[in-house]
Amino acid sequence: MAGPRVRRTPIGALLAHSPSVTTPSLYKPRASLRSPTVPPPRTTPSVLEDVRAAAIRDVLQPYLFDDTAFRDLVCEELRAPVGRPRIIEFGCGTGRLTLAALATRRDAVYHAFDRSEANVAIATCKLSRAGVHSGATLTAPFELDQRAIGEELQGLCADFLILPRFLQTVPLCSTEGSGLHRVAFLALCRQLVRPGGRIMIIEDVYGEDADEQAEFSFACRNAFRARLVHDLEGLRHAVEGLDHELAARLGRLPGDPSLLKELRDLAQPGGAQILPLRAWQRMFEHLGLAYRMVRHTTQRHSYLFTVRC
Repeated sequence: MAGPRVRRTPIGALLAHSPSVTTPSLYKPRASLRSPTVPPPRTTPSVLEDVRAAAIRDVLQPYLFDDTAFRDLVCEELRAPVGRPRIIEFGCGTGRLTLAALATRRDAVYHAFDRSEANVAIATCKLSRAGVHSGATLTAPFELDQRAIGEELQGLCADFLILPRFLQTVPLCSTEGSGLHRVAFLALCRQLVRPGGRIMIIEDVYGEDADEQAEFSFACRNAFRARLVHDLEGLRHAVEGLDHELAARLGRLPGDPSLLKELRDLAQPGGAQILPLRAWQRMFEHLGLAYRMVRHTTQRHSYLFTVRC
């Protein structure tokens, strides 16, 4: 039987011709990724730079975010007795949680969205290598537009919807051309989940006051540095093929605060607007969402919110 139709972006095409990377037949957006009014595709060096930056971010993020506990809790929810579950993920990034979710529920119908084609190209390769791509569709880029998202999903109603640090990238207020604001987008997510389903939200929170925020920042910076130093050789090996100059400078850890800041900036997705815990709670209550929250045991600025629909 023939595989699903594949639509290749410039990034996907580049990876497909790489001798060390295979691209599965799952990158199949159901609507055009580019409208006729969008400028012509960027040059090959620009595309390669995006992929390289995404690959470096993929290497560094596990050192910045210790999401093992949250990943296990999400996967535990996915083990609920639901026949061939339908799962939607917004902000799949390079596919760390996507891979774990599909490994847990290989029978799932999975549709993941991300704003970065480079991220999705890396996620696609991960899923292919793990052999869990058959029920997955990855779409990038996408707009925060209800109609466009609906066209991509083609009526798919989710049993589970996952938001791994994505809400913080949705604007608090909408402007012309920005699409849905945060509350409206969360309301849309609620509409996309069937009754009895779950929305699982991983978010960082800002301190309620200056003292608490200073505590969060200090603890996060120290934990990031400790993880990097503990696995310095492994990190250097992983970065070597992506950025030789950066790999050479890693020997300056842990005593170079400017390098630590650079690595943190490389690991973090841009455009995040993080809120205090009370603001997240007020948002959920404003929408009438019943939720429970779990605080990370070591990263005290991180929470998993599980919403029952």
